[in-house]
Amino acid sequence: MTRPLGQAGQVIPLVAIMLTALMGFGGVVADNGFWQYTQRQQQTAADSAAIGGAQSLAALGCVGNNAGQPAALNDAQTNGYENGSGSITVTVSNPPTTGAYAGNDCAVQVQIQADHPSFFARIFHRDNMWISTTATALLVQNSTTAALSPTPATPVTGSTPAPSGGCTLNGTISAPYGAIICGSGPVTCGSTASITARSIGYSGSANCSSGNFPSGGATPAPTAPVKNPCPEIAGCNTIANNPPPTTGCTALPPGNMDPVLQPGCYSSFPVGSCGTVTLEPGTYVLTGTSDFSNSSFVGTGVTFYVTSSGSPPDFSAANSATMTAPTTGDYTGVLYYQVAANTGNPNFSGSNLHFSGLVYAPGATNLNFSATNNDVPPPVVVAGGFTLTGPMAVASPEPGTSVLPNVVLAQ
Repeated sequence: MTRPLGQAGQVIPLVAIMLTALMGFGGVVADNGFWQYTQRQQQTAADSAAIGGAQSLAALGCVGNNAGQPAALNDAQTNGYENGSGSITVTVSNPPTTGAYAGNDCAVQVQIQADHPSFFARIFHRDNMWISTTATALLVQNSTTAALSPTPATPVTGSTPAPSGGCTLNGTISAPYGAIICGSGPVTCGSTASITARSIGYSGSANCSSGNFPSGGATPAPTAPVKNPCPEIAGCNTIANNPPPTTGCTALPPGNMDPVLQPGCYSSFPVGSCGTVTLEPGTYVLTGTSDFSNSSFVGTGVTFYVTSSGSPPDFSAANSATMTAPTTGDYTGVLYYQVAANTGNPNFSGSNLHFSGLVYAPGATNLNFSATNNDVPPPVVVAGGFTLTGPMAVASPEPGTSVLPNVVLAQ
């Protein structure tokens, strides 16, 4: 047998073609693996930036207007994605403009777009891969503190700490999305106490029985001392550092029936037995005595500011009261602010009482909330000591007034 002439080496081109194809497919697989790894890194950066932006809202408040943008951009840059660097684009929206949380001022949406190079895929004229990742984080307002006794206590003057009276809980108290936190004083439950809360913490002692807590709710547990939350609540921080004027105060004449009152500074505030008292929106500074008995009170967008010499209000003998804090302006969300040097005890007990907004009285040793309606106390109460007596249900908080802000990755 003789071998045909001209047949030698015919398989070499086929091997070359097959090797090229195999190397090309192998390169594409390698590049795809690299791009998937890069996509996960970029998604992590977007998640972190969204969470950082939402966390900043805890101090700034849920005010929209891209308030969370600086923190989100800084977080993205820290993780290697600086907006405008090379082909990187970082877009922060607060509130988001698309998706399930569009228009929500408590949400921050971050989109990162970047061009990533290829290696082996270039033989197929694929020089890069454009990757886009999106994340949305939300400042959740349902971890509200129903009542708080700070430890270490807020200073009254100099290095003298504010007293801490602990907390006393009576009757049926429903705060399924809230937290009741006691400071150095004990948490004490009355014999009729039935408390449902997301968490109940104390750093002193607990004098309660298991029967005080229905199934499905939290039971008291030791907790680390908590700091004064005022600096983290935008409206509270503003009024603490920029208090309203306390000069030129006037004495309100008593006995004026059904008055319509204007905001301002009052050296005395005798509005007892006056029928229906209407409070126009604004800040009411109380520097002296007050009487809220046997009258009904209506006020929207109202802030009470009680100085060190002012008598804390006593609503226990009021006929009714419906008052809400401002929803805009410097003191947004603040219904009641009592300076730390004032150790008097406000009394918000009674019936037909409807309060909405932050109540802040860090020097009070026994701030009292006792009511027969279902929306007292308001969702955020800060005091050196307090008593809650039900039946009552803690309402949901206003945006930006959560003492214990909780950020979750929503999308």
